Amino acid sequence: MSKIIGIDVGGTYIKSGILEIPKQSGVITPPEVREFNSLPTTSDTLISCILKLISNSNVDAAGIGVPGLVHRGIIHSSPNLPGTSNLDILGKLSTELKIPITVENDANMYACGEWQYGAGKEVHNLLLLTLGTGVGGGLILDDKLYTGTGFAGEVGHIIIDANGPPCSCGSYGCLESYVSSYALIQRAVQGIKIGLNTLLSTYKTLTPELISAEAYKGDDFACGLITSMGYYLGIAIAGLCNVLAPEIVVIGGGIAKAGDILFNSLRKEVARRLYHRAEIPIVPSALGDLSGILGSAYYVTSHLDLIPSPSRGKNQIPT
Repeated sequence: MSKIIGIDVGGTYIKSGILEIPKQSGVITPPEVREFNSLPTTSDTLISCILKLISNSNVDAAGIGVPGLVHRGIIHSSPNLPGTSNLDILGKLSTELKIPITVENDANMYACGEWQYGAGKEVHNLLLLTLGTGVGGGLILDDKLYTGTGFAGEVGHIIIDANGPPCSCGSYGCLESYVSSYALIQRAVQGIKIGLNTLLSTYKTLTPELISAEAYKGDDFACGLITSMGYYLGIAIAGLCNVLAPEIVVIGGGIAKAGDILFNSLRKEVARRLYHRAEIPIVPSALGDLSGILGSAYYVTSHLDLIPSPSRGKNQIPT
């Protein structure tokens, strides 16, 4: 039995949990996540926070997912983690800790979690999007986590409108500029400022959860905000499906909790734009906030060849 800590670093929170994974286990029910933690993310204390989480856990290995362009344990760029460019997070952790550690893109780890234990555990080809502070993506193609030259899956920076608003990455009109939590709140604030009729104007602080709740209560403006997000997501997902033809599309992250208003809108747009017109299931994450933790733990154990996957053959995690 291997005792693993999975750590999911997000733009807003760092989530972690301890798992015990049987060394001879394959694809089964998700391991129980114990000692779940959720801490605010601050780039200036990122390393020290992760070190503390791992040091206090007495584990055999640690798997970590981090947002942005991450390759071989180095954060090359992360718009939602300012001050971390070219940060060798794996190197810094390895000098302090004497256990196996992997550091990879957080959405890739989310995809591994859903593929092994969640909504995609019966498929060989999966497209995953995470909707939160930013928009991440992960690809499982032919039972392999696909990373290309190291940075594949950055679906948040697909250009939806060449003349669109500036994105934190430095480009313009990126998907993330339309469907992230920041974008949702900004559009709500703009609508309130110009005097649109909405109960959202009665709140001092807006959150994606609050906007979704008002949408389900019948607030037309709030409903329109969520529907619009589905429209833009549908454009991006249809394009990705036309290229990749996955068996399933999984949507996770906090904004995915917007439910049917979001999913009905994006499914309609995908169906309208698919070239081959074959129906592709588009479903919410089955594991929720635990996807990244489970995926990171799975990744480090698979990377070290600790757990084979008999249901799919030999593990295909890249080195």
